[in-house]
Amino acid sequence: MPRRLLLSTLIALALLPAAAQAADSHAPKGARGDWLPRSEWVMSSWLPFDEARLYDVLDTDRAELATWLNDRRTLGAFAAKRGRANKRALVQELLAPRLRTASPAAKSRLRSRAMDMLTQAHLARHVLFHIFHTGAIPRHAQSIFGISPRRYRTLRDSGWSPQRIAAEGGRTTARSRAALLSILVRRADQAVRSGAISRRQADALLAYQDAGLDAYMMRRYRTTAQQAAFACRLPA
Repeated sequence: MPRRLLLSTLIALALLPAAAQAADSHAPKGARGDWLPRSEWVMSSWLPFDEARLYDVLDTDRAELATWLNDRRTLGAFAAKRGRANKRALVQELLAPRLRTASPAAKSRLRSRAMDMLTQAHLARHVLFHIFHTGAIPRHAQSIFGISPRRYRTLRDSGWSPQRIAAEGGRTTARSRAALLSILVRRADQAVRSGAISRRQADALLAYQDAGLDAYMMRRYRTTAQQAAFACRLPA
Protein backbone atom coordinates (compact mmCIF):
# COMPACT_ATOMS: atom_id res chain seq x y z
CA MET A 1 0.00 0.00 0.00
CA PRO A 2 1.46 3.44 -0.91
CA ARG A 3 2.72 5.39 2.11
CA ARG A 4 0.29 8.28 1.53
CA LEU A 5 -2.69 5.93 1.31
CA LEU A 6 -1.53 4.03 4.39
CA LEU A 7 -1.19 7.27 6.36
CA SER A 8 -4.65 8.52 5.33
CA THR A 9 -6.15 5.14 6.22
CA LEU A 10 -4.58 5.16 9.67
CA ILE A 11 -5.81 8.70 10.31
CA ALA A 12 -9.34 7.77 9.22
CA LEU A 13 -9.31 4.73 11.48
CA ALA A 14 -8.15 6.80 14.42
CA LEU A 15 -11.09 9.16 13.99
CA LEU A 16 -13.68 6.40 13.96
CA PRO A 17 -15.73 5.54 17.04
CA ALA A 18 -15.16 2.21 18.75
CA ALA A 19 -16.48 -0.60 16.57
CA ALA A 20 -20.04 -1.61 17.23
CA GLN A 21 -20.33 -4.93 19.00
CA ALA A 22 -20.75 -7.87 16.66
CA ALA A 23 -24.37 -8.78 16.10
CA ASP A 24 -23.98 -12.56 16.10
CA SER A 25 -23.88 -14.47 19.37
CA HIS A 26 -21.06 -16.71 18.14
CA ALA A 27 -18.70 -13.75 17.79
CA PRO A 28 -15.81 -13.55 20.25
CA LYS A 29 -15.83 -10.76 22.81
CA GLY A 30 -14.74 -7.44 21.32
CA ALA A 31 -15.28 -8.51 17.72
CA ARG A 32 -16.18 -5.88 15.12
CA GLY A 33 -19.74 -5.40 13.94
CA ASP A 34 -18.98 -7.19 10.68
CA TRP A 35 -17.45 -10.28 12.29
CA LEU A 36 -18.00 -13.62 10.58
CA PRO A 37 -16.53 -17.06 11.21
CA ARG A 38 -13.89 -18.03 8.69
CA SER A 39 -15.68 -21.29 7.90
CA GLU A 40 -15.58 -22.12 4.20
CA TRP A 41 -19.34 -22.69 3.98
CA VAL A 42 -20.01 -19.20 5.36
CA MET A 43 -17.44 -17.43 3.21
CA SER A 44 -18.58 -19.29 0.08
CA SER A 45 -22.37 -18.94 0.56
CA TRP A 46 -22.83 -22.71 0.75
CA LEU A 47 -26.35 -22.81 2.15
CA PRO A 48 -27.02 -26.10 3.98
CA PHE A 49 -30.63 -26.33 2.80
CA ASP A 50 -32.16 -25.43 -0.54
CA GLU A 51 -33.14 -21.79 -0.82
CA ALA A 52 -36.25 -22.74 -2.78
CA ARG A 53 -37.35 -25.00 0.08
CA LEU A 54 -36.82 -22.17 2.58
CA TYR A 55 -39.16 -19.95 0.57
CA ASP A 56 -41.78 -22.69 0.27
CA VAL A 57 -41.72 -23.56 3.97
CA LEU A 58 -41.90 -19.94 5.14
CA ASP A 59 -44.15 -18.71 2.31
CA THR A 60 -41.72 -15.95 1.34
CA ASP A 61 -39.26 -15.02 -1.39
CA ARG A 62 -35.76 -13.65 -1.81
CA ALA A 63 -36.88 -10.03 -2.04
CA GLU A 64 -38.83 -10.19 1.23
CA LEU A 65 -35.95 -11.79 3.10
CA ALA A 66 -33.53 -9.21 1.70
CA THR A 67 -35.71 -6.53 3.26
CA TRP A 68 -36.14 -8.37 6.55
CA LEU A 69 -32.64 -9.62 7.30
CA ASN A 70 -30.17 -7.21 8.84
CA ASP A 71 -27.55 -7.42 11.56
CA ARG A 72 -30.20 -7.64 14.30
CA ARG A 73 -33.19 -9.44 12.79
CA THR A 74 -32.63 -13.14 12.40
CA LEU A 75 -34.09 -15.64 9.99
CA GLY A 76 -35.45 -17.46 13.03
CA ALA A 77 -37.34 -14.35 14.10
CA PHE A 78 -38.85 -14.10 10.63
CA ALA A 79 -39.90 -17.76 10.84
CA ALA A 80 -41.53 -17.12 14.22
CA LYS A 81 -43.64 -14.37 12.64
CA ARG A 82 -44.84 -17.01 10.20
CA GLY A 83 -45.81 -19.34 13.02
CA ARG A 84 -42.62 -21.44 12.92
CA ALA A 85 -41.07 -20.61 16.29
CA ASN A 86 -39.67 -24.11 16.96
CA LYS A 87 -36.22 -23.80 15.43
CA ARG A 88 -35.24 -27.44 15.82
CA ALA A 89 -38.38 -28.57 14.04
CA LEU A 90 -37.81 -25.99 11.33
CA VAL A 91 -34.23 -27.16 10.83
CA GLN A 92 -35.49 -30.71 10.36
CA GLU A 93 -38.08 -29.61 7.84
CA LEU A 94 -35.70 -27.47 5.84
CA LEU A 95 -33.12 -30.24 5.68
CA ALA A 96 -35.50 -33.16 5.23
CA PRO A 97 -34.60 -33.94 1.58
CA ARG A 98 -30.87 -33.90 2.35
CA LEU A 99 -31.04 -35.80 5.64
CA ARG A 100 -32.58 -38.83 3.96
CA THR A 101 -29.28 -39.75 2.30
CA ALA A 102 -26.69 -38.01 4.51
CA SER A 103 -24.26 -39.86 6.77
CA PRO A 104 -24.59 -39.39 10.56
CA ALA A 105 -21.62 -36.99 10.55
CA ALA A 106 -23.05 -35.03 7.64
CA LYS A 107 -26.46 -34.83 9.31
CA SER A 108 -24.91 -33.31 12.43
CA ARG A 109 -22.93 -30.81 10.36
CA LEU A 110 -25.93 -29.78 8.27
CA ARG A 111 -28.14 -29.34 11.34
CA SER A 112 -25.51 -27.15 13.02
CA ARG A 113 -25.16 -24.94 9.95
CA ALA A 114 -28.91 -24.67 9.46
CA MET A 115 -29.34 -23.61 13.09
CA ASP A 116 -26.67 -20.95 12.58
CA MET A 117 -28.66 -19.68 9.61
CA LEU A 118 -31.69 -19.27 11.87
CA THR A 119 -29.95 -17.70 14.88
CA GLN A 120 -27.03 -15.64 13.51
CA ALA A 121 -28.31 -12.50 11.81
CA HIS A 122 -25.20 -11.20 10.07
CA LEU A 123 -24.12 -14.68 9.04
CA ALA A 124 -27.47 -15.46 7.41
CA ARG A 125 -27.49 -12.23 5.43
CA HIS A 126 -23.93 -12.85 4.31
CA VAL A 127 -24.59 -16.43 3.16
CA LEU A 128 -27.76 -15.53 1.27
CA PHE A 129 -26.82 -12.22 -0.30
CA HIS A 130 -23.07 -11.55 -0.20
CA ILE A 131 -22.39 -14.07 -2.92
CA PHE A 132 -19.10 -12.62 -4.13
CA HIS A 133 -17.48 -12.27 -0.69
CA THR A 134 -15.45 -15.43 -1.11
CA GLY A 135 -11.79 -16.01 -0.42
CA ALA A 136 -11.61 -17.92 -3.70
CA ILE A 137 -11.33 -14.62 -5.59
CA PRO A 138 -8.08 -13.37 -4.01
CA ARG A 139 -6.67 -16.92 -4.00
CA HIS A 140 -7.19 -17.11 -7.78
CA ALA A 141 -6.27 -13.49 -8.52
CA GLN A 142 -3.52 -14.53 -10.93
CA SER A 143 -5.85 -16.50 -13.19
CA ILE A 144 -8.73 -14.00 -12.89
CA PHE A 145 -6.94 -10.65 -13.00
CA GLY A 146 -3.39 -11.42 -14.05
CA ILE A 147 -1.90 -10.18 -10.77
CA SER A 148 -0.71 -11.79 -7.55
CA PRO A 149 -3.08 -12.33 -4.62
CA ARG A 150 -1.05 -9.83 -2.59
CA ARG A 151 -1.30 -7.15 -5.28
CA TYR A 152 -5.00 -7.88 -5.68
CA ARG A 153 -5.64 -7.34 -1.95
CA THR A 154 -3.73 -4.05 -2.04
CA LEU A 155 -5.78 -2.74 -4.95
CA ARG A 156 -9.05 -4.04 -3.49
CA ASP A 157 -8.34 -2.35 -0.15
CA SER A 158 -7.56 0.85 -2.07
CA GLY A 159 -11.14 0.88 -3.40
CA TRP A 160 -10.51 -0.28 -6.96
CA SER A 161 -13.24 -2.11 -8.87
CA PRO A 162 -12.65 -5.63 -10.26
CA GLN A 163 -12.82 -4.13 -13.75
CA ARG A 164 -10.03 -1.67 -12.96
CA ILE A 165 -7.98 -4.39 -11.27
CA ALA A 166 -8.33 -6.54 -14.40
CA ALA A 167 -7.07 -3.67 -16.55
CA GLU A 168 -4.09 -3.31 -14.21
CA GLY A 169 -3.30 -6.96 -14.89
CA GLY A 170 -3.66 -6.52 -18.64
CA ARG A 171 -6.97 -8.38 -18.81
CA THR A 172 -10.20 -7.30 -20.46
CA THR A 173 -13.33 -7.20 -18.35
CA ALA A 174 -14.83 -10.01 -20.43
CA ARG A 175 -11.80 -12.25 -19.94
CA SER A 176 -11.71 -11.69 -16.19
CA ARG A 177 -15.45 -12.23 -15.94
CA ALA A 178 -15.20 -15.54 -17.78
CA ALA A 179 -12.28 -16.67 -15.61
CA LEU A 180 -14.14 -15.78 -12.42
CA LEU A 181 -17.29 -17.58 -13.53
CA SER A 182 -15.23 -20.66 -14.36
CA ILE A 183 -13.79 -20.66 -10.85
CA LEU A 184 -17.24 -20.22 -9.31
CA VAL A 185 -18.50 -23.20 -11.32
CA ARG A 186 -15.62 -25.34 -10.06
CA ARG A 187 -16.26 -24.17 -6.52
CA ALA A 188 -19.93 -25.13 -6.80
CA ASP A 189 -18.97 -28.60 -8.00
CA GLN A 190 -16.54 -28.92 -5.08
CA ALA A 191 -19.28 -27.93 -2.63
CA VAL A 192 -21.64 -30.56 -4.03
CA ARG A 193 -18.97 -33.27 -3.89
CA SER A 194 -18.17 -32.41 -0.27
CA GLY A 195 -21.84 -32.48 0.72
CA ALA A 196 -21.87 -28.81 1.71
CA ILE A 197 -24.76 -27.99 -0.63
CA SER A 198 -27.14 -29.86 -2.89
CA ARG A 199 -26.83 -29.79 -6.67
CA ARG A 200 -30.08 -27.82 -6.82
CA GLN A 201 -28.74 -25.16 -4.47
CA ALA A 202 -25.39 -25.04 -6.25
CA ASP A 203 -27.19 -24.31 -9.51
CA ALA A 204 -29.30 -21.62 -7.83
CA LEU A 205 -26.20 -19.95 -6.38
CA LEU A 206 -24.43 -20.02 -9.75
CA ALA A 207 -27.47 -18.47 -11.41
CA TYR A 208 -27.42 -15.56 -8.94
CA GLN A 209 -23.67 -15.13 -9.39
CA ASP A 210 -23.84 -15.22 -13.19
CA ALA A 211 -26.68 -12.67 -13.19
CA GLY A 212 -24.76 -10.36 -10.86
CA LEU A 213 -21.28 -10.64 -12.34
CA ASP A 214 -21.50 -7.62 -14.65
CA ALA A 215 -22.53 -5.34 -11.80
CA TYR A 216 -19.89 -6.89 -9.53
CA MET A 217 -17.12 -6.21 -12.04
CA MET A 218 -18.06 -2.52 -12.15
CA ARG A 219 -18.56 -2.00 -8.41
CA ARG A 220 -15.76 -0.44 -6.41
CA TYR A 221 -14.63 -2.26 -3.30
CA ARG A 222 -14.68 -0.52 0.05
CA THR A 223 -11.33 0.87 1.12
CA THR A 224 -9.83 -0.28 4.42
CA ALA A 225 -11.12 2.87 6.12
CA GLN A 226 -14.59 2.42 4.61
CA GLN A 227 -14.68 -1.18 5.81
CA ALA A 228 -13.88 -0.02 9.32
CA ALA A 229 -16.52 2.73 9.13
CA PHE A 230 -19.08 0.17 8.00
CA ALA A 231 -18.21 -2.07 10.95
CA CYS A 232 -18.49 0.89 13.33
CA ARG A 233 -21.94 1.97 12.22
CA LEU A 234 -24.59 2.22 14.92
CA PRO A 235 -26.94 -0.75 15.17
CA ALA A 236 -30.33 -0.31 13.46
